[in-house]
Amino acid sequence: RLDTAAAVRAGGDGGPAVEPGASAESLLIDAVTGANGMRRMPPEGEGETLKEEEIALLRAWIDQGAEGPADE
Repeated sequence: RLDTAAAVRAGGDGGPAVEPGASAESLLIDAVTGANGMRRMPPEGEGETLKEEEIALLRAWIDQGAEGPADE
């Protein structure tokens, strides 16, 4: 799930989607960039890929600790 920061940090079967403070080690970044053998998300024909600026914002958020609002 990606609808709350807590869910992103908790992850699923493959582990946490993000590694707070380490965007280079985060599955979410691998998914949106198609890195490390991961299929790029969203899949072709199912939505627009993220722009470089959007990926940079995700990286910055993760590197800063991937925090969310207290009342999420």
